[in-house]
Amino acid sequence: MIETQRLLLRPWQPQDRHTLLDLLDANRPRLTIDFPQTLAAVRDAATAANFIEEKIREWHTRAGYQFGIWETATRQCVGLFSFKNIDWSVPKAEVAYMLAAEAEGRGLMLEAAQAGLAWGFERLDLERVYCSARLTNLRSGALAGRLGFEREGVLRQVFRGGDGKLYDSAIYGLLRSEFVALPGETA
Repeated sequence: MIETQRLLLRPWQPQDRHTLLDLLDANRPRLTIDFPQTLAAVRDAATAANFIEEKIREWHTRAGYQFGIWETATRQCVGLFSFKNIDWSVPKAEVAYMLAAEAEGRGLMLEAAQAGLAWGFERLDLERVYCSARLTNLRSGALAGRLGFEREGVLRQVFRGGDGKLYDSAIYGLLRSEFVALPGETA
């Protein structure tokens, strides 16, 4: 569990299936391109429960770590933050993040990602994290820049969106030695 000034990040629990489903359903149209696998996996309460069980298994086997993001003032789940595609031989991991539309514009994802990255570098002892964003997903790329990631290049037609089209993605990387945690975070 990670607490920040305004947020609580914690692993999904079995009782969160309706919370996860509500979060995704409320944002499904805008997530179709960037989160096709998650949206395909979570279609109703039963599949949400299966998805959460898988995330719990990944956590216990060190294959991945996904946090739900709760705004403490409202107790509403407003997003998610993940470490995935972990390569323990480096160690490195890809991060992915999503924030509900109604929570955008208040710096919540910056706060959540800062805390999540601090946790990853400290608790998982990662040396490198990376993320990707479609070239037209300007908000995601801008967030990576604010977090200190360096744009390392563009991979052409590397990602198939939920609309079936192939997209180019910018790749961003951040090394442990480059990461500067904001004050006030606790893991």
